[in-house]
Formats: sequence, C-alpha cells, structure tokens
Amino acid sequence: MEKNEEYGKIPKFLNRIKSEWPGKIDHFEFKTPTVIYVYLKEGISSIDFPGTLSRKIERYIDFTVPIILYHIERDGMNLRSHPINWYSTIKAAQ
Repeated sequence: MEKNEEYGKIPKFLNRIKSEWPGKIDHFEFKTPTVIYVYLKEGISSIDFPGTLSRKIERYIDFTVPIILYHIERDGMNLRSHPINWYSTIKAAQ
C-alpha cells in the first residue's frame, strides 16, 4: 500500500513541474511507472531545460521512488535523461 501511495505522487509532481514552467512542456508519457518522457514544446532545448529545472525541482519531490525523466525536443531528435531519487533507496537502506 505504501508503495502505491508513492507512485500516486508522481503524476502530481509532474503537474507541479508543468505549472512551474508554463509554455515549456507539451505533455508527459509514461513508458513504465518510473520512466517518463517529457515532451517539450517547439523551441525548448532538451539541453537547457533540465538545467533550469534542476535548480528548483528538489522542493517538488515528495516521494522516494527513483524515476527517470527523458526530456524530448519537439522534433524528437534530441533527448536527455534526468534521474530523480536514484540515491534515495540507498540512503533509506543505510
């Protein structure tokens, strides 16, 4: 049950990201419960966007499940991975 609650927080987290950066994200696509494609709007760089995101993103994370966001440019040619909480399970186990 606890794990299900954690997974339920991920879509809320994504909605907060989309609200914080209006005009940058087109939509999200879940490939698995923990692998999420973030489709960026036209003209938004997959190289630059994670840099602006990472400065503020920590305050939006309220779950411990490790996920990977793949930022994909509108043309589908460039994508960058953005791991989140990859070390949280290690910290929790110590």
